[in-house]
Amino acid sequence: MTPSELTALHLALPTGADQGTSVKALATALGWNEPRVRRGFQLLRRDRHIPVVALPIAGGVFVATDDDLADLKRTREGLHSRAINLLVTCRDLDEMIADSEWSPTLFQSAS
Repeated sequence: MTPSELTALHLALPTGADQGTSVKALATALGWNEPRVRRGFQLLRRDRHIPVVALPIAGGVFVATDDDLADLKRTREGLHSRAINLLVTCRDLDEMIADSEWSPTLFQSAS
């Protein structure tokens, strides 16, 4: 994503919970798909330190103000929960792979 595209997303984001929008509305306004908008949120947060709130409710997408700290914390908790669930899924897949690769004769010599 180019710097100008990130700027366009930042400018399209409303400020404050009372002005919130949706990922779908942003995607439509920018001519992007929804995953691209979400990727833009990640980049705005990480690279530009923009406090983007993205809650799974109507009007749940906006740039947080000081009054929106609770919503920003809810966004963080949702992202953290998803990240932990993905790590658990990776661990489970690692176990399945290990079970598939393991053989009772793995360490026996071929005599």
